[in-house]
Amino acid sequence: MNKKRILIISLIVLLVVGYFYFSKSEDSESLTPVSIVATKGDFLVSVVTTGELESKNSAEIYGPTNLRKMGINNIKVSDMVDEGTLLKEGDYVATLDPSEIGTEIRKLYSDLTQKQSDLKAAKLDTSLTMRNERETLLNLKVELEQNKLELEQSKYEPPATQRKVEIQLEKTLRNFTQAKSNILLKEQQAVAKVFKVQTDVELLQDKVARMEELIASLRITAPQNGMLVYHESWNGKIKAGSSISAWDPVVAKIPDLSKMVSKTYVNEIDISKIKKSQKVKIKIDAFPDLSLDGEVVSVANIGQIEVGGDAKVFEVMVKVLEMDSVLKPSMTTSNEIMIETFKDVVSIPIEGLFTTDSLTFIYKEVQGDIIKQEIEAGISNATSIVIEKGLSEGEKVYLIPPVEAGNIELKKID
Repeated sequence: MNKKRILIISLIVLLVVGYFYFSKSEDSESLTPVSIVATKGDFLVSVVTTGELESKNSAEIYGPTNLRKMGINNIKVSDMVDEGTLLKEGDYVATLDPSEIGTEIRKLYSDLTQKQSDLKAAKLDTSLTMRNERETLLNLKVELEQNKLELEQSKYEPPATQRKVEIQLEKTLRNFTQAKSNILLKEQQAVAKVFKVQTDVELLQDKVARMEELIASLRITAPQNGMLVYHESWNGKIKAGSSISAWDPVVAKIPDLSKMVSKTYVNEIDISKIKKSQKVKIKIDAFPDLSLDGEVVSVANIGQIEVGGDAKVFEVMVKVLEMDSVLKPSMTTSNEIMIETFKDVVSIPIEGLFTTDSLTFIYKEVQGDIIKQEIEAGISNATSIVIEKGLSEGEKVYLIPPVEAGNIELKKID
């Protein structure tokens, strides 16, 4: 029992000693500032942005292009295959909603039926009018012949009687001449009336025919082989349930995957650094180990408000100089745009730089002591900064202020 008790006490003592030993060790390590050694070499200034892959050239798949002529401004997409579907020429792509066209074509049929009825009525009316006019002319012709006979017979009558017959003949002749002129005018009027209604009928028949062709064109197929990509309109991506505009009847696209660009946006602070032809390192978020060469091909002159924010950004297009079979439109990219490389400069991580009261300084080690050194900073990038004065290559710089930082005096630049 005594041996057992002694063994237990010995274990407890060892545990207590070990705990204090390791606790002290960890505390001492936590008090040791993190440091790096200042290096000298090439310093790259770059701007890193997030972008999205898209094809430089695409074959657009159009819906009906004559919607505006038919009085239709928008038409819904009833169904569409999934984005990314591999298509062959002639494969089904989408169906457009025929309901609005159906309403329009029913109205056209109603108007056409009414116009065809008007045409029949115009022809009947013309036929009756012209028959009456011809009968009137015929009666006047007969009356004119009778008056001529009466005039011939009146030569044996007194002068007053002869004159009366002459006046009647002249009156009948005027009526006959007027009737001949009227029948020509009435015929021209009737022809014009029938022609107008006939033209209206033909226009409606043509519109009905074009509307029926439009209904037949609501089934959209692929114009060539390729992968389907949804079209981005001002109102978002066109897909099932979306509407396409008569002014922009593009339903989808088939991109040329051999020529890709990354569309990215640069904030107004950095846009002055971006120029055409600058080299770019492109990384694909979906494939972290893949790195591709790129080149800036266009920089927008006019900025726009960032979506979901207040900052102004400028569109920058980056051409992908290398192609890989894994690249697909809409993939997210990280684009490092190479601005300038400075040769043989001393640089440290930005974390090692401190400022107070308009002074910029670092903590560095000199002959075993930590000093607070004023420095003159130069150009910087996303992670590091160039030190132009106050630091030399190989000197140790602390990234975290030492415990005694408050007691260290500032050493000015020589």
